[in-house]
Amino acid sequence: MDVYTHTIIATSAIAVAYSLGRYVQNNTLHEKVVGWVLEKLEKDGFIQTKTDEDGDKELIKISEIIAKHINGT
Repeated sequence: MDVYTHTIIATSAIAVAYSLGRYVQNNTLHEKVVGWVLEKLEKDGFIQTKTDEDGDKELIKISEIIAKHINGT
């Protein structure tokens, strides 16, 4: 293996590892930020959510909220 081939392989491996790390970090950060914003909005009364059978929070449509209040339930 000559010097150029080794350099190309090493640089490619470093670039792939860097890109993968950035991708994973960004996705994790986005999930935390979105979760925090949704919790804050729900706590302050701007949105309503319900928890599904998987434990995930799901936004409730405004039409369902209005119908619920009109029917008095």
